[in-house]
Amino acid sequence: MSGDYITDRSVDLLLQKLSDCSGPVLIIADENWTLTDWTAVGQAHHCSIDVISNRIDVANNATAGGVSCHFSDFDFSQLPAAHYQAVLYRVSKERATSHHVINHAATHLLIPGGTLLLSGAKNDGLKSYLKQACQLFGDHTQAEKHGSAYRASICLRALACSPLMDKNYAAIRSLNSLDQGRYHSKPGVFGWDKIDRGSAFLIDHLGAFLALFTTPPKSLLDLGCGYGYLACEASRHGFNEIVASDNNAAALSACRENFARLLTVPNRVVAGDAGGNIEQRFDVLLCNPPFHAGFSVDGRLGIKFLRNARRLLAISGRALFVVNRFIMLEKYAREHFKRVNVIADNGAYKLVALSH
Repeated sequence: MSGDYITDRSVDLLLQKLSDCSGPVLIIADENWTLTDWTAVGQAHHCSIDVISNRIDVANNATAGGVSCHFSDFDFSQLPAAHYQAVLYRVSKERATSHHVINHAATHLLIPGGTLLLSGAKNDGLKSYLKQACQLFGDHTQAEKHGSAYRASICLRALACSPLMDKNYAAIRSLNSLDQGRYHSKPGVFGWDKIDRGSAFLIDHLGAFLALFTTPPKSLLDLGCGYGYLACEASRHGFNEIVASDNNAAALSACRENFARLLTVPNRVVAGDAGGNIEQRFDVLLCNPPFHAGFSVDGRLGIKFLRNARRLLAISGRALFVVNRFIMLEKYAREHFKRVNVIADNGAYKLVALSH
């Protein structure tokens, strides 16, 4: 891909093979495809291309680029069975997700003799995934090395072993590690089986933060909600309305289930890229922003969250961000907010309060 788009090297290796495809192609796109030029993808190749993505920003960009895209938590039941000549997949950061995708490429998506084009770096576990996929597909092939990235073409000859272990990927479940089962979660959500230490630190100081208000705040936005921990814990402080937003389909599903189980006030869960499609303003905004996109660190994510936080915060409202101590969020926050204060620091995380 050319122009202003700087894509993941492993993604580029897959796109280079599109010209070899004549039948229907499915691209499975997660956060590693965030910077893909979908207009170029749709215009440069003669074969029929579908995309499925678990990221609303990727799905919106693909659709805007003229490429048919399904947004879901990699629910392949919505796609035709045994339909695709080729499936293109750059392995995901989470092993359960990668196993889920490889399994369905073999059992549902590909025609007999179809090809799974797999890519990733050595440190991403590509060689291990390739070995397991070959066993499942009944094929024997080697990965091609292209600098630091690898690409492999795996032919579906016959299902030769049991599916890969994917931790029952599709199921939302109660976990003892999440406050003795209070919260439900699933693979595909960032930090899906634990309570994030930064988020817990924020909740420990939330009462003191809310005491800064002269009038009790009524509305709350959890920006980048994950499975909904911040919003559900904050609900104990008497909010009249709670809204949560995330760009990840698995997070949205888990958050909706936790809201249905735990909240009694009006609430909604919104698919959005850093809250970009929300118009309402809120008294309180809580955020534990991501700084990784797939396998890469992306500092622009924090800036995107700050920019939208300014727009989404009521004039008299206050935002509270939690970040790793070494991240200089305050520096960038001052470009968007008049008041920026670190209100707590435990040596690992810090809480940054923002207001107009």
